[in-house]
Amino acid sequence: MKIRHFHPLLLLLCAVVLAGCNVNKDIDIPASAHWSSGTSTINGVITVGAGAVVDGGLRTINGAIRLGAGAQTGNLTIINGGITLANGAHAQKLEGVNSSVTLGSNVIIDSDIAVVNGSLGTASGTRIDGSAAIVNGDMALCGTVVTGKLSFVNGTVWLAPGSTVQGDIIAKQPQGSNHNLPPVVVIGPHAIVGGSIMFERPGQLYVSDSAVIHGVTGVTPVKFTGAAPTGVTLPDCPSD
Repeated sequence: MKIRHFHPLLLLLCAVVLAGCNVNKDIDIPASAHWSSGTSTINGVITVGAGAVVDGGLRTINGAIRLGAGAQTGNLTIINGGITLANGAHAQKLEGVNSSVTLGSNVIIDSDIAVVNGSLGTASGTRIDGSAAIVNGDMALCGTVVTGKLSFVNGTVWLAPGSTVQGDIIAKQPQGSNHNLPPVVVIGPHAIVGGSIMFERPGQLYVSDSAVIHGVTGVTPVKFTGAAPTGVTLPDCPSD
């Protein structure tokens, strides 16, 4: 995955600016409200109250997007800020640059998640009906189902107990000479990987003795017992 893939995202947000979106303004959508279109802001926070429905997407630069419990919306797009979905929230697609993404329990994402420079954490019962990709950051998938693949460049992927990835897990080769630390993948107890685990460069793969995996290429798996491998620092799971 190359950063230039996100150039259309930058262009889209620039177009939003020229169209006269909100600037230096927070946007609060009340609980249980129904908005028939999306909204955008620059240097502001977008908050969607519990149970609210937004038919369109939400976009911000230099801010945050926060969905309350059970809230529903379209695509979420952010540059420089965090996206947080509370328990039971529902969104279409997530894209972020310099962004942390935190999904509570029983969240549903209808499509892909893509992050450049940030992190992704998901709590139990969450389902991503697509793929998840991150450049330069960690993933902690905790009791979560991903129907597509996982891909990353630099960081640690933690497939916590009870999680399932139906597609491949790919540790990708960085562009240029920016290799940083070796990529790390940890497949926790009772986790399942339906596709292959592929390393395009040297890295570390730890697999629980109760996990289910299939093909592995580019690395030799290290088996472990117990909750996690000894001496490996794992990203935290979000609180349910």
